[in-house]
Amino acid sequence: NQFGSGMQQARSSFLNSLRTVAGGIFNMPNEFFVSKYDRTSLSQVTDLIGWEAGKGKAYDIFKAPILYPDHIVNEKKIFGNWIVIAKAMKVAVCGKMSLYSKARGGPPSYAKMWKLTSCTPGLIAFSVTSIIFILSPDQEFSGDGVGAISSIAYHSLFQTVKKFFVVKWNHQRIKSVVEQINRYVFDGTVKTQPSNDTQCTMEQVTESLDRVMAALDASDSDSNDDSDSLEYVNLPVQAANIHPTVTAAAAATI
Repeated sequence: NQFGSGMQQARSSFLNSLRTVAGGIFNMPNEFFVSKYDRTSLSQVTDLIGWEAGKGKAYDIFKAPILYPDHIVNEKKIFGNWIVIAKAMKVAVCGKMSLYSKARGGPPSYAKMWKLTSCTPGLIAFSVTSIIFILSPDQEFSGDGVGAISSIAYHSLFQTVKKFFVVKWNHQRIKSVVEQINRYVFDGTVKTQPSNDTQCTMEQVTESLDRVMAALDASDSDSNDDSDSLEYVNLPVQAANIHPTVTAAAAATI
């Protein structure tokens, strides 16, 4: 399928670039993210995505701690740890050297070549899917979109996240997340505009997706909710010297 073939291409370009800076993004040793590294029993990595051996087929993206502030799962704060999504996205469209404020030179970024000014639900979903893959025990992306080691259905994960953002694109809390991603990735030169990316091929929304969206709505009227400001931990990034890369998989989501 198109998703699987696109992500296979990403294996040798964008995902490899993301691996080289993942140590800085997640504040862990770089060696953990080498493709052939055995992450199966490396709980400090796999715990970030909420993966358990033998339960990959039932993997729930909304229980991935990496998506939440302080890595504490709270459905009212879904995608509150937006900075890791923004960094993965920036590597995809601007090249990994763009993570370093003093980086100069190199070929023009894809953001400039494609005149990108803001993200879309598809691009966010691609970034989230890439993060989960990098933190998973999987060593390469299989053609069917299912992790050979983790059993995570990445294609379904992508569609679920995309569906969430399509449905909740104008929700105030999600708009805040999107605006902050846009400022980080696109240097805050433009304001967030509603996306026309409203197509989603997912046949049904999972119970988890409904639950999280309901929790997000409920949080608007919850007087005890202290999550109005979306907090995050801005992890340091370690230097690297490779030119930007991107793939058809990323381009297809825009």
